[in-house]
Amino acid sequence: MNWNKLGEVRPNQLITTYGPGAIMDALHDSVTVLDIDYWKNTGNTIVDLRLASYLGVYNFKSPQTSDWDDIPIVSFPYYHVCKHCHHLFDIRNGFDRDKYIHDKGPKCPECGWDAYPARFILACEDGHMEDFPWFWWVHNGTACAGTGRMELISTGNTSSLSEMLVKCSCGAKRTMAGAMQKENFEGLTCSGHHPHRPGARNQRCKKMVIPSQRGASNVYFPVIRSAISIPPWTDPINDIISNNLQTIEAYEADFGDIGLHKAYERYFKGRFSEDEFLKAYTRIKEKIKEFVEIKEMEYAAITHHDDLEFKRDYKYFQAEDVQVKPALKRWFSRLVKIHRLREVMVLLGFMRMEAPEPEVNEPKHICKLNKGSGKDAWLPAVEVHGEGVFIELNRDTVNAWKQNPDVNRLSEKYKQVYAEYCREKEWTLHGNRAGEYVLLHTLAHLLIKEMAMQSGYSSTALKERIYSSEKMCGILIYTGSSDKEGSLGGLVELGNWEKFIFILREALQNALTCTTDPECFMNMPQKDRINGAACHSCTMISETACENGNRMLDRALVVPVPEREELGFFRDLIGELCGIQI
Repeated sequence: MNWNKLGEVRPNQLITTYGPGAIMDALHDSVTVLDIDYWKNTGNTIVDLRLASYLGVYNFKSPQTSDWDDIPIVSFPYYHVCKHCHHLFDIRNGFDRDKYIHDKGPKCPECGWDAYPARFILACEDGHMEDFPWFWWVHNGTACAGTGRMELISTGNTSSLSEMLVKCSCGAKRTMAGAMQKENFEGLTCSGHHPHRPGARNQRCKKMVIPSQRGASNVYFPVIRSAISIPPWTDPINDIISNNLQTIEAYEADFGDIGLHKAYERYFKGRFSEDEFLKAYTRIKEKIKEFVEIKEMEYAAITHHDDLEFKRDYKYFQAEDVQVKPALKRWFSRLVKIHRLREVMVLLGFMRMEAPEPEVNEPKHICKLNKGSGKDAWLPAVEVHGEGVFIELNRDTVNAWKQNPDVNRLSEKYKQVYAEYCREKEWTLHGNRAGEYVLLHTLAHLLIKEMAMQSGYSSTALKERIYSSEKMCGILIYTGSSDKEGSLGGLVELGNWEKFIFILREALQNALTCTTDPECFMNMPQKDRINGAACHSCTMISETACENGNRMLDRALVVPVPEREELGFFRDLIGELCGIQI
């Protein structure tokens, strides 16, 4: 018996692709997953105290993955079209859930034939989404003089919108030509509707509506925060504290230090020292205010993985240093193979029409999930187990490179245009993004493109993590899967020095030219295009692999390009590795 009557979705897809607010094509309809406060059941509890502290929740929960009735949904768009009589109708009128499930999808209320969801919707930049205004469109904004029965008919043999005709029983008719142009909807404002919150009152919204097709890629962008699980945060003592945090806090509130001693004796005595308990409890209570703090903790764990503090947990984190050859210490200070890592990916909410920036502390226009409050606050998450390679650049060489007047000038340009971009988006960004970040980010992309050729993984399966600040100067390239423990081992194998040198040489040599040159290398960063010499032919990768939406890229800061030969960080290395004199 087919229990999955409406459709199937993997847990990680509910975080990255089909979360609450997204439109998902099911077997016989299109649906929207409801907000998490509508979920009756959840899967395993996932503990990551750093992310929980930063996001203001008690814990995380994975989506339930049984065979039946796991995730609540609602049919959307509401308007459907009959395949036989072309009747355009609202499925909510007289909706019968049991009949809908029995029939495995929508049926025409007039003739009983199968119906399909309409292609067109409206959305706004604040995350609202509603049906296309069919009555308004066919009547050009005037009232209907008849019964209001509508039909949607294809009049030709092409897929052009001008071949689609909306007809009303009053005699009004109009093609769909221009239905995707915002200027044709002037005077029509957003209704403030959220289909993933059925029954909720529409919000007040005066934004202009944006027409779109339901399958367009800009209808839904998940807002995700992630963290690499590292010691000492993966120490088992943290799990015990997390599971009993409410009781421990009550003990402390009522009895102070004596209460904490009582909590130690009740939960930890015999397994951990009291000093270990107090240190862990204090660390958990210190709230993380900015996302960069999480990255700094990860960076410290990776670069000091041999320290006793970070060697207590091999379940989630296991790393091995690779000796950097003296000839390359001028550019690289550390190469680390990470045999085992765990990434926790958490869904905060979503945006429409514009992809979010991952490290903005308070991004605007996010439609946040109803996470609850207090001890009941939670967000959906998945665990990703995998492997990776960490590369740290030599800080002294990077600082000397930044003193180059031409490099400094271009770096200031990036800093300026990115600040303007953030102001336009009303984003508050921690720190600045300048030449050093562009160097690290572009190098990560070039290595990912080459590693995909050598590791057996596709480029969409590899991901980057950029560590750039006054305290950090490195990149992590990693992979993994939420559907199995670990991965294939092909990526970490590329961390061996001989293989890494081969990949580095190929990546730098390929970056010297682009098939779209000279157009590509002549590009300079601008507010509406925050990239320099970068395009899909040479530098850009899948947006699932990039942590910054393919922004802030410029191969001119990595290798010499025509008219900017002095800017490349690896200019001298090109001659040694590739035998090319610039």
